[in-house]
Amino acid sequence: MASRPGRSTLRPRRSAARIAAIVAGSLIAVLVFGRAASVFYTDALWFEAVGYGAVFWRRLLAVVTARSIMGALGAAVILLNLWYVLRQLGPVHLRRRYGNLEFAEQVPRSYLVGGAVLVSVLAGLWLASLQFGGNVPVAIMAWLQREDWGIVDPLFGLDLSFYIFSLPVYSRMLEFLLTIQVWSILLVGVGYVLIGAVRMRGSRLELDERPRLHFSILGAAMLLTFAAMYLLGRYHFLLEGSGFGGAIGYTDVNARLPARLLIGVLSIAAAVAVVHGARRRSWGPPAAAFGVLVLAGIGMGMVWPAVVQKVQVEPNQLAREVDYIRWNMEFTRRAYGLDLIERRNFSYRRADAAVWTEMAPVLERLPLWDAAPLQTAFNELQTRFRYYHFPDVDYDRYGPEGDRQQVAIAVREVSREGIPENARTWSNYRLNPIYTRGVGVVVTPAAEKSQGNPIYWLGDLNPVQRHLTAPPELDLRESSIFFGETMTDDYIVVGHSARFTAETPELERGLTSIPRVATGVELSNYLRVIAFAWRFGDQNLLFARELADTSRLVFRRRVLDRARAVAPFLLWDPDPHPVVLDGRVVWLLDGYTVSTSYPLSREFEIQDLVPLRYMRSSVKATVDAVTGELELYALPDPDPILRTYRRVFPTLVRDWDEMPEPIRAHLRYPGLLFRVQADVLEQYHLERPEAFYAGQDVWQLPLEVSPQVRRRAQSNYLMMPLPGESEPEFLLSSAFIARERQNMTAILVARSDMPHYGELTLLEMPRDEQVRGPSQLQAIIEQDPVISQQLALWRQAGRTVDMGRLRIIPTGSSILYVQPLFLSAQDRGIPQLQRVIVSDGSSVAMAEEFRDAIAALGVELVDQARSQQPADRAEPADAPAVGPPFDDAWQRQAVELMREADNRLRAGDLEGFGRVWNRLRNHLEQRPAGPVPQ
Repeated sequence: MASRPGRSTLRPRRSAARIAAIVAGSLIAVLVFGRAASVFYTDALWFEAVGYGAVFWRRLLAVVTARSIMGALGAAVILLNLWYVLRQLGPVHLRRRYGNLEFAEQVPRSYLVGGAVLVSVLAGLWLASLQFGGNVPVAIMAWLQREDWGIVDPLFGLDLSFYIFSLPVYSRMLEFLLTIQVWSILLVGVGYVLIGAVRMRGSRLELDERPRLHFSILGAAMLLTFAAMYLLGRYHFLLEGSGFGGAIGYTDVNARLPARLLIGVLSIAAAVAVVHGARRRSWGPPAAAFGVLVLAGIGMGMVWPAVVQKVQVEPNQLAREVDYIRWNMEFTRRAYGLDLIERRNFSYRRADAAVWTEMAPVLERLPLWDAAPLQTAFNELQTRFRYYHFPDVDYDRYGPEGDRQQVAIAVREVSREGIPENARTWSNYRLNPIYTRGVGVVVTPAAEKSQGNPIYWLGDLNPVQRHLTAPPELDLRESSIFFGETMTDDYIVVGHSARFTAETPELERGLTSIPRVATGVELSNYLRVIAFAWRFGDQNLLFARELADTSRLVFRRRVLDRARAVAPFLLWDPDPHPVVLDGRVVWLLDGYTVSTSYPLSREFEIQDLVPLRYMRSSVKATVDAVTGELELYALPDPDPILRTYRRVFPTLVRDWDEMPEPIRAHLRYPGLLFRVQADVLEQYHLERPEAFYAGQDVWQLPLEVSPQVRRRAQSNYLMMPLPGESEPEFLLSSAFIARERQNMTAILVARSDMPHYGELTLLEMPRDEQVRGPSQLQAIIEQDPVISQQLALWRQAGRTVDMGRLRIIPTGSSILYVQPLFLSAQDRGIPQLQRVIVSDGSSVAMAEEFRDAIAALGVELVDQARSQQPADRAEPADAPAVGPPFDDAWQRQAVELMREADNRLRAGDLEGFGRVWNRLRNHLEQRPAGPVPQ
């Protein structure tokens, strides 16, 4: 039997083409989805490694569920419309030519239906991923498990949970529905054009009967969606009103709200009219409905509110707006945690000798070292190698209870910029423990100095040098810093077989004590290696022979990145601070619950973030600098937002009672929240709506002015007693001045120590007294003849003079001002703390020590111990003379000189050793009288 010509050659060609198409499609799919798959897989491994695998899978479930449900709904709407178009489509033929022969092949109906299904599913999923990306799926879970606030708004009487959780979700769903409707109209329009049911005849658009009815139904559906958006938008007036100060006002309530209700109802009527007109083949009803809707939109939506504002509000605005201003003031203070602030009237009087005497012990331990000069000194004297640097300096307190002392602390991190050019290799970047970790911290008592230089309670590296006078808790046994504040986010590998040699003996000693990083991902199989190589685009990882099954890959080494990855729905403070705890460094972070939907609250912009209307400090997190272990703790009495998120992620945040007691001793009031609260208080400290409206007694934060910068003054962490208290505590404070004037009006103080953590106190200055503000005090200092002459001499001698940040110390009824002065050489000089300036607001004096500066004010300090001695206990005439008590500062300086002499001797600097030794001998010969403490 003869075979038909051409048939045997067609099948191989078709098979080859099909195979090529499958291969090409597979390659495209791998290229498109391969990196996404590698990121997903490695993220899953990372979350499991850090102990938050349940959080990862629960969040993934929320994303998949939200996008699947909404994508399915969107796909169903689009498919329903396309299916209606396909019903009107006749047979579709494809024409093919083989040589001189032409064949007409009918496309199977199933192919067309399958194509419509594919287009609908892809469109639905794509649009769902756009509308429900980021944290929206988690917000939906929070909406489903929301907790009531127990507070209702004064206009609609709805619980605040409606605005925080429900309103954003409803708005997002309506936006998604509108997007689906627009896409449906576009796709249906294309379909009708292809089948000829919609066509152009000359300059005239023609539609068949079914397309006309179809488009009418889609248009009516869009009008119903607009109606729902208008009706829901009535609640947005509590977020974005047009009243006084941008809050809801009289015109909103009495004109715009009724207008929105009317326009919503008219939109529903217009939808009915559109369908009715389509069925009757008449454009009259839709045209009339649209005309009424447009007129209502212009008249009721624009003209009527403008008339009400012009005629009823502006002539008597205060009377019309007073209730709404009161709402705004009340809800704004509540939104930023200022409703429980303690307000005190400060009875000001100029400090006398009794005040200076009482505060002298506090002032002598008042922190004087500013962060900027300390950071310069640390980077010049304590980095040791070019690839180390101190990116930040923070403040904390250490010491026994009742005798805690404020310190400045900085972590020595590694910087790639400092690595030598010939050492910038893949192995050094990824494997070498010298270049993949920071080492140790520097801790200095912020109130002490030695010949103008800081005293190091902790310093140096391998081994870490610990001062004899340092508190016992400052015992750094494990100095590695694998996780830091500014560490590069590039990955590293630990537990490998590579061997490296350090360039100095002290670094060599450090290599032998590197611990196992617990939270890295084990590279236990080659699939994991491939996934990480794809994620980071690094083929070297595939061929590195030093890797073993026990090797661990570590990434997300910035502590903020770790916290954001685990809890992205929290706002994290950008300034974590380190704590020496149990022989290692632990980072403390502050997490905030925030919202843009808190009703009736003033909107404030926080740094470079979106404007917010609500902010609470709700979470404290710890990150171990060695292992990367992350723990989140809820603060006492968490707000409803955090309680809701804890329902969504039950294993994410631990209870307050589970926080170790040593960590609580180092908590501090969060700086970002404090700055926001200070911004709010500039205007919202006022209690009467009438004063708020008139702009009376508005405050502002003072400016820090120097030759280099002019910026808003920053708040200060200081160890000092709160007025009315006797014991110093760790306080965060900021002063206010009158707007467009410079006199001080108030001081805001936040407490950080237990059991008063989080309490806010506002000390309000009397309005009939002129209390000097920071710039006024600065002018007094610059105009003082003695100080100005000394400053001029220093500057003429080529020294750089840095006037440190002003410390404002409120006492029982007086204000004391203290300012450090730093000197340095003009060319890369190291700042030294050389003078302290004190003032009572009228007179100023400068000296090397506090007591000398106070004496220069003309104040004679009272010997409290002698003045409190009873008169009948006079000392006998033959009592032996007793010198002053043993001076702790003398002992500390002696130890510093001994250390300096030892360092110079080990460095082979015999000449320098001799000079320091002579200084030490002279110092020992001048030992104060009194018994040496045992």
